[in-house]
Amino acid sequence: MSSLPDFVDDVRRRERAARHTDSLVLTVHAAALAALTVDRALGDPGFRWWSIALPAIVYGLLWIVVRGRERATGMGGGRDGFGAAAVIALALALFFPLSFIGVTMAGVGTFLGIGLVAIGLRRRSPLLWAPGAALVVLCPLVALYTIDNHVAFLGPAPGTVVLGLLTAVLAACAVRAYVVERRVLVGAPAA
Repeated sequence: MSSLPDFVDDVRRRERAARHTDSLVLTVHAAALAALTVDRALGDPGFRWWSIALPAIVYGLLWIVVRGRERATGMGGGRDGFGAAAVIALALALFFPLSFIGVTMAGVGTFLGIGLVAIGLRRRSPLLWAPGAALVVLCPLVALYTIDNHVAFLGPAPGTVVLGLLTAVLAACAVRAYVVERRVLVGAPAA
């Protein structure tokens, strides 16, 4: 290390890698998007009552897991903003008449993407904000049936295919984040 700031940055990078925060966030978002994909594939792709609470469930679950890991390992939970995201998502679910319009027009995946972008920008992690940006761009097109009406080469349910592809991208990003975190922990360059 050439200076104290470099040393502190290295310690912070190793702590984030030890907490596996990026891979955890991407894994939970991939699971949530998989639930939305399966729901759309199995039934009416319209609004489901449980879906409005999905962002609150995702960020609440992330907050609980990080706090539980903090208590079990003694390692700090970090200031990733999961609690704030959970509170905002819960407010979205509680103010139902207004949030219904947003969820109907943009889709639940858009709100998950906004959360990923916010957390990714806060952590300066393109591995988080890039898939979040893809969700923000593509999920409204799925929710408004634009993809279903204009991308027929994807089969009889193009919106479901796009959600499935986004789920696969999130899962691949989660695996990539985990590999990078493991490399940091063993001392190899993060690449």
